[in-house]
Amino acid sequence: MAKLYAAMVFAFIAATVIVITGLSSDARAITVFFRSIVGFISAGLIVYILLRILAAQDVFDFDAFIEAKDEETLVMGEEGETSSAVDEYTAEDESPATGEAEPAETGGQAQFEPLSSDDLTRMETPK
Repeated sequence: MAKLYAAMVFAFIAATVIVITGLSSDARAITVFFRSIVGFISAGLIVYILLRILAAQDVFDFDAFIEAKDEETLVMGEEGETSSAVDEYTAEDESPATGEAEPAETGGQAQFEPLSSDDLTRMETPK
């Protein structure tokens, strides 16, 4: 279904461009109307066929991409709800986690420490 929506969007954009250029060039209204219909249909078909070909060749499936994004958003939302409840419960009783900058002894906020090359983890290139 997303392929159809994408094709309709591109077709509408093509028809709009054809109407604007036709009216700015002082063409007759009936000519602009027919050209915009032909442009709408042809652009829509080209985009729809191209998306179907890409999906058939396993290059890019627009529908599967949108479904995967929806599932990822749902999973992120569920994790966010449970982790926020846990964070609220543990934030009251615990001190800062390991690896975080601890406040100075004077009671102020932690000072900024610039990143140095000694702190970086070096990775070897695969052979």
